[in-house]
Amino acid sequence: MNKPEFKLQNKIAKITLHAEDRKNAIDRKDLDLMMNFLKKIENEKVKCLILSGKGDVFSSGMYLEELNKGDWSKNPISEVCDLIEKLPFITICFLNGGIYGGSVELALSCDFRIGFNKVKIKIPATKFGIHYGVKGIKRCLDIFGLQLSRKILFLGHPLAFKDLVDVGFLDYYADDFDASHAILNKIIGEISLLS
Repeated sequence: MNKPEFKLQNKIAKITLHAEDRKNAIDRKDLDLMMNFLKKIENEKVKCLILSGKGDVFSSGMYLEELNKGDWSKNPISEVCDLIEKLPFITICFLNGGIYGGSVELALSCDFRIGFNKVKIKIPATKFGIHYGVKGIKRCLDIFGLQLSRKILFLGHPLAFKDLVDVGFLDYYADDFDASHAILNKIIGEISLLS
């Protein structure tokens, strides 16, 4: 299966990136499906949305073949991120591994990020001659600040797990995946007790 999985069960919405053979790279069809799902649930009585991936990588970003297709005057990743930010319920990015390229913006658009010691980020856009979208740059600035954003976006510097903890990118974190999953379940439990 290459398409993202979508679930709405017990008032918990889930989007799981499911293209392990391409490290969960996202294409326009994936983004269209995500947009449709988000629009479908935005007025539902949902407690939270969990965005995650299968395998050992959250997402390797936009599928490179997609960059030569269609109109890029509006960045489709940023449009999905805008909708995530406007949802009237809590959004959680549950990170199952590395985050690369445009998928960093997806993680930044969520209210909370949960990870473990294998989580790292890298935005290699400049190595491919690609400019990161304006909204993605703004989201980086909001979390990482100006100096670190320059290193990440202009030079493609990676950030390891410890760096992500130190700069506050990860709101909750653990030493291993199972422990981070326990944190996710605890937070869902806490959310369920709230009005």
